[in-house]
Amino acid sequence: MLALVAVLLANADGRAGIALSQLVGARDDRRATVGIAFGAFLVNAVVAAIAGAIANRMIGQGVAALLVALAMLSAAAALLWRMKPASDAETATAPPVVLAGRMLAGQFGDRSHFLIGALAATSGAGQWAAAGGFVGWILAMLPFLAFGPALAERRAARNLRWLAAAILALWGIRTGLGAFGLIG
Repeated sequence: MLALVAVLLANADGRAGIALSQLVGARDDRRATVGIAFGAFLVNAVVAAIAGAIANRMIGQGVAALLVALAMLSAAAALLWRMKPASDAETATAPPVVLAGRMLAGQFGDRSHFLIGALAATSGAGQWAAAGGFVGWILAMLPFLAFGPALAERRAARNLRWLAAAILALWGIRTGLGAFGLIG
């Protein structure tokens, strides 16, 4: 559940949803494109969750909590760092196999996967972190797929992005302070 909420908040800016919405609009194979995007995210989420579960056996809980704090704070910073999704003309015309490779590589190390790996490191339950992160990512992307990229420019969407960043920052600070035993 924590991974679901964390990934949902971390994707409140809609970068992934906007990029996929634009890509779906530019390609003829819309269902395959959405399936490839979801599959690429899921593969990367599983890799991050496995890495986190392995880290759980190798590092202490204090270090894992610091990793979660860093993931939360970096996700909050990414929300505040306003970037436009990259639109690549070659990706719009690429064959499905090339598209899948680009999406796999493009999502590697994304803030969502960093959160999934960090949360899996705290519990060792990587499969649940991957599943929760996948559901949170889908929920964050649905409004942008349904209503298009213009949704991100609305005032309510900007306010939601700032609120999500504030929640992630407070969550990260609290987790970091807890790792040092400064708060209970």
